[in-house]
Amino acid sequence: MSDVAYSLLPALTIHNDIVIACNDVFTEQVGYVKSEIIGCKLHSVLSILDAKTQHTISNEQLTAYVVDSAQRKSVKAALKNKHHYSLPVDMQCLASKDEVNVFELYFRVLENKSVDPITGLPNGWAIRSRAEYLLRLPERHKPKLALLIFSVDNFSTMNFRYGFDVGDNYLWVLGKTLQESINDRGLVVRYSNAKFGVLVEDYNGLTSDAFDAYVVYICKHLCDVAAMPLKINGGHQVNKSFSIGVSAESAVYDSYHAMEVAAEIAMREAKKFSTSKYCLATEQTKDDLVFKKLIIEELPQAIEQNQINIYFQPQYDLSNGMLIGFEALSRWQHTELGNIPPDIFVGIAEEIGLHFEFDLWVFNQVCSQIVEWRKYGVNTPRIAINISFKTIEMTTFVSRIVDIIKTTQCPTELIEIEITETATAKNISMLRDNITQLKSAGINIAVDDFGTGYSSLNLIRTFCQSLDKLKLDRTLIENICNTELDREFTRQIIELSRVLQVKVLAEGVETQEQRELLTQLGCDCAQGYYFDKALPASEAQVLIDRAYSSIS
Repeated sequence: MSDVAYSLLPALTIHNDIVIACNDVFTEQVGYVKSEIIGCKLHSVLSILDAKTQHTISNEQLTAYVVDSAQRKSVKAALKNKHHYSLPVDMQCLASKDEVNVFELYFRVLENKSVDPITGLPNGWAIRSRAEYLLRLPERHKPKLALLIFSVDNFSTMNFRYGFDVGDNYLWVLGKTLQESINDRGLVVRYSNAKFGVLVEDYNGLTSDAFDAYVVYICKHLCDVAAMPLKINGGHQVNKSFSIGVSAESAVYDSYHAMEVAAEIAMREAKKFSTSKYCLATEQTKDDLVFKKLIIEELPQAIEQNQINIYFQPQYDLSNGMLIGFEALSRWQHTELGNIPPDIFVGIAEEIGLHFEFDLWVFNQVCSQIVEWRKYGVNTPRIAINISFKTIEMTTFVSRIVDIIKTTQCPTELIEIEITETATAKNISMLRDNITQLKSAGINIAVDDFGTGYSSLNLIRTFCQSLDKLKLDRTLIENICNTELDREFTRQIIELSRVLQVKVLAEGVETQEQRELLTQLGCDCAQGYYFDKALPASEAQVLIDRAYSSIS
C-alpha cells in the first residue's frame, strides 16, 4: 500500500506469526504502546470468523488464512485493543517484496463502542472487557483487582443551572483530571451520565492487606479531587462531592458482573451522606450477589417454562368457619438454590422491569386453573391475585387482562386483584382509571398489607368507590394479643371498613387466641397457618370439595 495509507490506517508488520512493527496510527487507535505490541503473536490481538463455517480460525491456521485471503480481498476481523475489547475491522494483507514470510496488515476500524464520546475516556465496554480478560487468566498470572464506581452528586443541577454544554464540559474536564491524577494506578472510565469507574490492578505482588490499603488510598485521593474546584467554560469554578462504592476487600470474584453490582450497592450506601464518601462492599454482599445474579439470569426462563408454581392459601369466614376463597401465591423451587422466597424474586422482577409480564403470567395461570376446576365440576370460590401497582398503572394493563379473561373464559366474579403500596406510583390517574375499569368488569379489588404502608390511607381515599376489601397486614396481627396499641389500631381499621362498607381480612393468623380476638373486634375473615398453609392446586381442590360437600 502507499505511504499515505500507512499514515492514515492502523498497520502491523508480521514475521513468522510475530508482530515486529506497528505504525503510530495503530498505537493511537488501538491503544497499545509499541513495546506492548511488538513481540506478540498475531493471534493474541487478532481473530477472524470464517464466513463459510462460522467458526473462529484456529491459532495455527490464522497466519496462513490471513496471507491467503486478505491479499485477495478485504477480510472482516476483530482486533483486540489495549483493554481487550474486540474492535470490528476490515483488514487487508500486503506481502513484503524484499523479505520472505514478512507481510503488513492494514486495518480500517468499523466501530469502537469502547470510547466515551464526551470525555474521550474508555467506557463501560472497555472496563468490562479488561476485567473479564484478567479474571480468565491462570491463577499464577492473575493480578489482585478492585473496582471503584463513583458518581458526581447532584450533577443534574449543573445542567439545569448552566446548560448541557457546560455540563458536558465539566465531565470532559473531570475526566482529564481523573486520568492525570490516577495515572497508572488504574483504568479510569466513564460509564454514563456522571458515573465513573476505576479498575485497580496489582502487578507488584502486594499482600492482601497492602492492596486493600492501596485501594483505600485511591478512594481518599478521589475525595481530595472532589474537594478541588474545577475550572470549566464560562469562567465557572465547580466542585461536586463524589459517592464512591468499592468491591469487597480481598474478595475473589468469578465475574465482572459480580464486582460491578457489589460496587454499585456500596455506592448507594455512600450516597446516604452529604459529603464525599467511600463505602466498601462486604463479603456477605458478594455472596448475595451470586444468589441475585442467578435469579436475574434464570427468572425469565423460569416464567417462560412454567418452573414457578402457583399455590393457594385458603381464606375463611370468621363468623362460621366457612371457606370463602384463596390467595394465589408464587413458589419457585430452584434446582440449585432450593426454595426462593417470593418476596425475593418478585422484587427482582420489579427491579429488572419484568413485573408486567410476570404479573400477567400469574393472572393467566390463576384464570386457567379456575376454568380447569370448573370444567371438572369444582365449586370454585374467589381467588385473590396480588399485582404490583407498577403493573396496574401500565397503559396496556386492562386490555391485556381483558384478553386473558376472553382467552381463558374465566368468570370475572371469581377474581380479586390485590393492590399494594402506591407511594411511588408515577401515573396515579392511569392507576385510578385502570382500577375503575377492573371494577366495572366485575373484578373485586382489595388493598393488601393495609396498616403498614404510609400511602395506604391516601390509597383508600383515592379508590374508596372501587374497593371491596382491606387486608390487615400480618405485622399487626402478630402482636394483637400482646399490645393495646396494635389491638386498638386494628379495631380502628375495622371501624373504618364499616364506614367504607368493605370487608376486612386478617393475614397471618397463627393462634386460636388471635382468631377469637379478631372475631370479637368484628373482623370478617382471615387466613394464616392457624387455618391452612398454602396448598398446591391438587390439595386445594380436595379442600374445596370437602368444604362444599359438607354444606350440601
